[in-house]
Amino acid sequence: MLKGTRTWIRPLDPEDLDSLYDWYNDPEFSYYTSGNWPLATLLRREEIERRFYDEDPNRYAITDLEGRLIGTIGFDQVNIPARSARLFIGIGDKLLWGKGYGSDALRTFIRYLFRQWNFHRLTVETWKRNERAVACYEKLGFVTEGILRDAYYVDGEYEDAILLGLLRQDFSMEKSCP
Repeated sequence: MLKGTRTWIRPLDPEDLDSLYDWYNDPEFSYYTSGNWPLATLLRREEIERRFYDEDPNRYAITDLEGRLIGTIGFDQVNIPARSARLFIGIGDKLLWGKGYGSDALRTFIRYLFRQWNFHRLTVETWKRNERAVACYEKLGFVTEGILRDAYYVDGEYEDAILLGLLRQDFSMEKSCP
């Protein structure tokens, strides 16, 4: 397990499935994690279990310090020669949004990926109006590297995607999370 200032990161457990089901079928959670509701949601428990436990080996649980599940974090699109990957995160407990839990989990996970996996570069992607996510990424040192025009379809309108990147040398490994 990885310990942050406010969070723990651990492997997903079968007991997490009920919370994952609730979060990924919640319109507001899905709106901010992907900009898609209901197209990316309305998933059956079996679909979530298959995706998160069988097909997605690099997805982990985020808990508060008491061990209560509050979200998920992970990485994909690994490029071994370039030592890069794409990160993703979602805090499912809406009462904890904007309180620093996501930043803490990301900082902890980024430190782990740079130190243990020896990644050189990490990227994240979100849609333009997801201002809370963009602010969180920028606070951790990510910089906007590109825009994908009309890459998301949100509320009946096309939205630009923002691509942000973080290089190992630009990340403070020792800086504690606020």
